[in-house]
Amino acid sequence: MIFRRPELEKDNPIAPQPYIGPRRRLAMARAAASGELSEVSDMRDTLQTLTKAASRFVNSLPKARKTDTELKALRDALAQAEQVLSVKTAP
Repeated sequence: MIFRRPELEKDNPIAPQPYIGPRRRLAMARAAASGELSEVSDMRDTLQTLTKAASRFVNSLPKARKTDTELKALRDALAQAEQVLSVKTAP
């Protein structure tokens, strides 16, 4: 005889939810609250990486293609992102 445990099946909508006690619930809330601070620095690092990659892309294009309006919009966005980054990183 095979006993099925629906709570162990992946993506089962009828599976009962496991009980989470008050200590664990508070610990999870604290972990989520402290995680928000690291997300800001992660977002800053991501934005820096994105601006560097976009700058390399713009500089690698041949001069014949550098007249597009989309390229101008990309340059404007890069300038704005670099300005935001310089304001955020200054003490």
